[in-house]
Amino acid sequence: MMLKNIFKLIPRKNGKVLTYNLFKLFPILLDSYRFGNQYSSDLRLVKGDIAPNFELPNVYGEMISLDQVLLRHNVILIFYRGGWCPFCNLQLRQYQNAIAQFNDYGAQIIAISPEVPDRILTEEEQADLKFQVLSDAGNKVAEKFTQILKYNEKSAERLKDIGIDLDEINQSESGEVPVPAVFIITKDHQIAFAKSEGGDYKNRVEPSEVLTALKDLT
Repeated sequence: MMLKNIFKLIPRKNGKVLTYNLFKLFPILLDSYRFGNQYSSDLRLVKGDIAPNFELPNVYGEMISLDQVLLRHNVILIFYRGGWCPFCNLQLRQYQNAIAQFNDYGAQIIAISPEVPDRILTEEEQADLKFQVLSDAGNKVAEKFTQILKYNEKSAERLKDIGIDLDEINQSESGEVPVPAVFIITKDHQIAFAKSEGGDYKNRVEPSEVLTALKDLT
C-alpha cells in the first residue's frame, strides 16, 4: 500500500474529519516501523485450519455469526485496527471497490475491529457500506486468528496528540488492536487463504492477492 495514499481517507472522530499536523504525524509513522519489528506476520490460524464460529454485533447492533454467512457464501475475513486508522480506511475502500469481483466467486466480506458499534461508522458511511462491519470488543475473536498489537503509554499519547483516544474509541484501557490480517474461509469452515503483513500497519494484503486465491478455489 503506497504511503502517499495516507491522506485519501482521513480518520474521523465522532463523524468529524480530523486535521493532521504533519509534525505530529511523523512519530506515528515511526511507530509503524517499530511495530513492524515487534510484531511479525505470523498468524494464529493458517491455511488448512478450521475457522471457529463467532457471533458479533454489526453497525446496527444486529448479531452476525460466521456460521450464518457460511451457509450461503465463502467469507473474506478482514481484521483491521479501526476507522481512525487511514491505512485501514484505504484498505477497506479498496476491498469495497472489488466487491463485484468477489461476488463472482461467491465470496462476501466481513470486516472486524475492536471499535464499539456506535463508533464504527457515521450514518453516511453506513449507507455506503456494501459488507458487514463487526465490533469485536476486547479482540476476543481477533486473538483466535491473528496477533494482538499493544500500544504502550508513549505511543498511545502520540495518538491522542492527533485526536485519537483508543480508550474512548474501543471502550477499553488495554490499548490493544489486531495486527491486520485477511483470511478466506470456505463454506466448510476451512481456511483457504491466510495472510498478514505484520505489525507495520502501512502494509496490507491487497485485494488482488485475495482474488487470485479465490480463482484457485474454482
